[in-house]
Formats: sequence, C-alpha cells, structure tokens
Amino acid sequence: MKKLLAVLLVTAVLAGCGHRQLDYVATPPPGMNHEQAVAAVEQGFYEDWNTKRRPQSVTVTDNYILLADGIVSDGSSFGSAAAIGNGAIVAGSSRVTTKEMGQRIYFGSIGGVVIYQHKVKKNRFVVIIQGADGGELRRINARNRQLAERFGNAISYLKAHRR
Repeated sequence: MKKLLAVLLVTAVLAGCGHRQLDYVATPPPGMNHEQAVAAVEQGFYEDWNTKRRPQSVTVTDNYILLADGIVSDGSSFGSAAAIGNGAIVAGSSRVTTKEMGQRIYFGSIGGVVIYQHKVKKNRFVVIIQGADGGELRRINARNRQLAERFGNAISYLKAHRR
C-alpha cells in the first residue's frame, strides 16, 4: 500500500513538470521582409541557451537552412624510408578528407512550428520546427516568448516566401 502511494505521489509530481504547449500559430507579421526573417532565424539559433545544440554557423538560402556543427577531417598517411649507402630513399603518401557536418532544413519539408513553455521556469521556451509528418526537425531554446514567436514567425515567412 505504501509503495502504491509513493508511486502515485511521484507520478503526480512528475506530471506537473516539463513543458506545456502554447496556443500559438506561426504567422508572418505584416511588414516583415526577407532580411528581417533571415536575421530572426540566425538570432534564434545563435542565442539558443542549450549550448550542446547550438550550431557553429547558420546559412539561410532560398530553399533551406544550413546548420553547420563543425568540420570533421578523416585522414591517413603512409611513410617509408630505406637507407642506401650514405643516403636514403623516402616514399610517402597522404590522404585527407574534410567535410562540414550539419543539417539542412528544407522549407518545403517544414510542416509547422510549435512553442512550448517550461512549467516551472516561466522564462524558458522551446520552439520546435516540425516536419510535414509532424516529427521534429530541430528545436531551439529561447529565453523569452517574444524571441520564440519572432523565430517561429520568421520560419513561417521564409517557408511562405521561398524564392
């Protein structure tokens, strides 16, 4: 009986934590232009307070958002030398492949944007970019609702005004 009460108490406490979805629909505000939308998207990604998910660079094109998470290099080398009298013969080989790791979010693949507010820390918001199937493409964490909505509205603008 005591175990059952303890489980119910823990369940009730955990149910009160987390986030709640806001009543919000991403809508491009009147007067927003392409440059303002790009700036809002860049700011949203760069100011994400979760540094583990913050990209190193953001590039917004006409068709997608490129989030670069760093450069990865893969290399191999080979070296050999053989002594011949007072000299040596040396042979070597090297191969290095460098590529930028990241994610592309195509505007045509975006289904919508939803915003959640932390239930305990009222000044913490999570903006989720959803795919057309409702799955999560990417999320950012914002410190206030205004920034969260500005980011969502900018995504909506860029999706609606693809060039």
